Amino acid sequence: MTENYALEIDFFGVGTGERSGDAIALRFGDYRNGKWHNQKVFVIDGGNLTSGQEIVDHVKNVYQTDKVDRVILTHPDSDHASGLRKVIEQLEIGKIWMHRPWNHWGDVKNSIVDGRITKNSFGDRLQQAYQFAYDIEKLAIDKKIEIFPPHQGCSYHINGEQILTILGPSKELYTSLIQASGKTPEMAIFESTRNFSATEKTKTAYEDMDFKTEHLEEVNVPTSAENDMSLILLLTVGKTKVLFTGDAGTQGMFKAIYYARENDISLKDLDVFQVPHHGSRRNLSKGILNYIDTKYSIISCAANSPKHPSPIVVNSLIRRGLNPYSTKGILLNYHNDAVPQRAGLSPATPMAFTNYVQIPQ
Repeated sequence: MTENYALEIDFFGVGTGERSGDAIALRFGDYRNGKWHNQKVFVIDGGNLTSGQEIVDHVKNVYQTDKVDRVILTHPDSDHASGLRKVIEQLEIGKIWMHRPWNHWGDVKNSIVDGRITKNSFGDRLQQAYQFAYDIEKLAIDKKIEIFPPHQGCSYHINGEQILTILGPSKELYTSLIQASGKTPEMAIFESTRNFSATEKTKTAYEDMDFKTEHLEEVNVPTSAENDMSLILLLTVGKTKVLFTGDAGTQGMFKAIYYARENDISLKDLDVFQVPHHGSRRNLSKGILNYIDTKYSIISCAANSPKHPSPIVVNSLIRRGLNPYSTKGILLNYHNDAVPQRAGLSPATPMAFTNYVQIPQ
């Protein structure tokens, strides 16, 4: 692949209210004389039904195609899965990358405490729990679209060159997260890891650019099993590198970083870093940011979300020169130097530092 291979990524502004979501479309190919050649189109998550339709219209009107080579669902939460139904219904899909927890009976059956649970009831329960992801499976079967179960180390190649690589989760971690999920029938293990308090008392604290005032956690912060199920994806197009993280938590992020280091994959030369889980402080830590460097950080969050992104996270990114930008209900476009800025778009405004933040008491 030529170093001048063109890439552009569109992060959609999911949600006009308080509920955030992720919806991403991207294309790469050979851009010459004002035209795209050998264009490949990927969609990563679809947000809600509104953003799903926006993706469909965008692919048709901006990318000038009705074909999506890969649809990727990072994890089965509704704010990532729901809109993909529109994409699959209305566009031609090459292949879908997604996990189907209901297919993992063989991996977890020996840990299920309730002897009344059968393979069929296990599948039925998880299909209902992850209804939007199950809807995607049904659409795929109806349209004869192949579903590929992605795990750590899998990749998308062009002419032998890795374009998209899955850094996490591994099959072992994914299985353990199914066991830990409160949506799975009772397990003999992992029960103590399921629940943590999402409601906590806070107090106001002062921060400035001095690292001594930083309130980001050092290492691990609890998050849900569903969030840690998120695919962590490294896109490499020519010399451009982008890390997509879905809603991954610190456990998933650390294991993906370890895998990358073991395979001589640097995350210190990123062009774009998608900040996990809409900029929640539960999904990043100082330890993780020690291994990441990027030109731009993108946070997908709703226009009027009261908790996303966390000022603690934004401040931590600014301190490290990681240049955070937030969708906040609008589309953000990134393009590498091989393709000009698209007509009608204007430069985005980086996020500002916040001196007074809320921290747990």
